[in-house]
Amino acid sequence: MNKEVFLDEGIIGKLAANNLKLAQFCGFNQITLDLKSGKKEEILRELSELLANSPNIDDVDSVYEALLEREHLASTGMGLGVAVPHGRSTKCKGLTIAFGRSDKGVKFGAYDGQPVHLFFAILVPATAIHLHLRILASLSLMLRDEKNRIKLMEAEFPQQILDFLNGQ
Repeated sequence: MNKEVFLDEGIIGKLAANNLKLAQFCGFNQITLDLKSGKKEEILRELSELLANSPNIDDVDSVYEALLEREHLASTGMGLGVAVPHGRSTKCKGLTIAFGRSDKGVKFGAYDGQPVHLFFAILVPATAIHLHLRILASLSLMLRDEKNRIKLMEAEFPQQILDFLNGQ
């Protein structure tokens, strides 16, 4: 007789966060602490350009289209000043993460109606569904903690973002 084990989201998120060092998917060229745009589509363009700084990405326009397409389904604004725009693309060779911060905040359609200051953009190859979900779960868990959001808002150097992504 097989017993099925059901795990709630919290447990899955904790397992994902404990096993992944997310900085391996990001680099200095994929981080900005000063996003310039004030509109959702412009922020997505800036984040696309950051993602396209990775050797994993062949085409910035395909990145933008993937993020925009996903955003049209429902906002990736999680609330608490955080958004995680994400998408899949055939022009992506490997999982890539970019980070951007907007000190002034951007109306992004977050469920709590608040402006978004912290953006983690994720792009994965079109076939990498499971890894994509693990990264989203891991980031979601980390970003729920107010201390982590404060740390990201106060970061002065890209290395601090990479340290955060490694759980430090």
